[in-house]
Amino acid sequence: MVESDALIGKVIVGRYRIDSLRSDSSAAVKVYVADDLRHNKKVSVRLMTTRSLIDLDAGLIDESSALAAYKELMQQLFAMNHPTLVCIDDWGDTVIDGVRHAFNVTEFHGQGTLREFLDRGRRLSPSQALVVGIDVCRALHHAHQNGFTHGDVRPANLIFGDDARVRLTGLGTKRSANAEQMSLEQAKFAAPEIGLGAAPNEQTDIYSLAITLLESITGEVPFVGESVAITLANRVDKLLPVTADMGPIAAPIERAGRPMPDERGTALELGQALAQIADKMPRPLPIDTVVPKKFEDVITRPHPIITASEAVAVQVVEQSEVAEPASPVVVESPRTTRRLKRLFALAAVGVVGIVGVVGFQALTKKSFVVPDLSGVAEAEARNSIATNDWEIIIRAERTNDVEFGFVIRTEPGAGESLKQGDTLVMYVSEGAPLGVLIDVVGESREVAFKKLTERGLSVSATEEASDSVPIGNVISWTVAKQPSLVAGDQVLQGTEVNIVVSSGPSLRTVPLIVGLKLDEASAIIAELGLVLGSSDDSYSSDVAVGLIGAQSPPPGQLVPKDSTIVYSISLGPDLIVLPNIIGINFVEAEKRLLEAGFVVGEVSGRKSYRMKSASVKGVAVKNGDMVARGSAIDMVFP
Repeated sequence: MVESDALIGKVIVGRYRIDSLRSDSSAAVKVYVADDLRHNKKVSVRLMTTRSLIDLDAGLIDESSALAAYKELMQQLFAMNHPTLVCIDDWGDTVIDGVRHAFNVTEFHGQGTLREFLDRGRRLSPSQALVVGIDVCRALHHAHQNGFTHGDVRPANLIFGDDARVRLTGLGTKRSANAEQMSLEQAKFAAPEIGLGAAPNEQTDIYSLAITLLESITGEVPFVGESVAITLANRVDKLLPVTADMGPIAAPIERAGRPMPDERGTALELGQALAQIADKMPRPLPIDTVVPKKFEDVITRPHPIITASEAVAVQVVEQSEVAEPASPVVVESPRTTRRLKRLFALAAVGVVGIVGVVGFQALTKKSFVVPDLSGVAEAEARNSIATNDWEIIIRAERTNDVEFGFVIRTEPGAGESLKQGDTLVMYVSEGAPLGVLIDVVGESREVAFKKLTERGLSVSATEEASDSVPIGNVISWTVAKQPSLVAGDQVLQGTEVNIVVSSGPSLRTVPLIVGLKLDEASAIIAELGLVLGSSDDSYSSDVAVGLIGAQSPPPGQLVPKDSTIVYSISLGPDLIVLPNIIGINFVEAEKRLLEAGFVVGEVSGRKSYRMKSASVKGVAVKNGDMVARGSAIDMVFP
């Protein structure tokens, strides 16, 4: 990266003029105060080399892929507006002295950080720390809900606004998650599991906030050692040293700083715990930030300022009775009268002279031809007409035809003449037009595609079964990797919107209804969106009379919604007379059994002899007994 001082006064992407360095000059990510020339306001610019974005563990093996991932991350953060987060306003990349840099731009908060506040030996009262804690919990809860872990919550990343309330900054900045690459300042606020190789998550953010609140009240960070490794090791299995002197806030801080991550709770739970004890604590005084108040506030006085002439009038004098004349009388000498006449004459001559000079200057103003500035970078365009003494007004427009930061057109246009002091309006590209998200739920796939692509958005579709949405219509939609966006939000053209289209009702798995009562089966079938259909009652050897004895289709088969499941009521077993088989030989017995509809079962003994006995499933039967049709008859011979 180029030297920090060398950037002062430079204009980034034709828009942001670097004013001063705000961060540590040795930091990998440098933070500058800059002037937004387009909107005439102060902003904060974070600048880093694209090489520093390479992350082999994340698969970002070169500057190109790392920069693409960085811009995608900035697009996601751009959608995360929240009053307690320092939000992203702009981002991109630029080449400075031959080195490519990535940058992002955020709103400017000029009242210093909590780190600067504490480094001056100042402390927050427990009540003030509670307000800070609630604000940071709101920011973390919003970030966690949108899938982001901050990973570096500490006083240096809590910045005061003009209202003396903190905002959380640094979200999305690349952070070192291991002890070998972490700075000691980061390690002071890191959770103990980071030293054991764990990646930052929601619970590590909560621990870091607990340490931050503890330092803001006591002025001390516990467990700090001489190195990163020692600092992290010192706090393994250690509880934070909170005391009753801190008041009710001690309990929430102690829980948030527990060594076991699953005992710390969430940002929402910590914020709720702090809110619940607010009425038990003194009313917090406003935080007197470290940056002086605005100049106009400093010079304001509780009493009106008295001019010199008014001062004479209000001098204190002793009371005395003075006779007032009935009416004011002014007496002037002839000499005084002549002097006044000469002065008036000289004044008149002076006025005429001034008017003449002004008129002469107006007539002698130089005129210049407006050059063709279309397609020229804003900074270059400004420089090319700087000597013309025109008043320049910059207006931003979005367009697909002109690159970001370059001039689209001017008013008056190229070739026209302007005098010194006249106004030239320069329209500068703010990039591609934004697409406005619309709600396409319930629309057909074709209509949804048309409406979204007309707004410059990319569309992808997946199918999902739905009982309530007609086939081919949209069930839901989300912006890829930005699920928190809703209809009405603006996104860059080309942003992908995924629509979920109904493939119709889901298939139903046919349940087992054999053996159930009819009303029981009806309830189950109706709940699945299927229909019962009856058939003739039938015999069943396995199901009692009056219950459902058979069904079609069989259980486990997949069928569409509203399919019919046919059932029949069991008549019980189909009983028939067992023919005379006992006392005859096997050949004749087999013939009679088969003719009657029975099955020959196991046969024991010598078949040439007369049958000794018969049984069905171990139960003895005799000639003429009523036996279920199709039963297997076991026979015993001597």
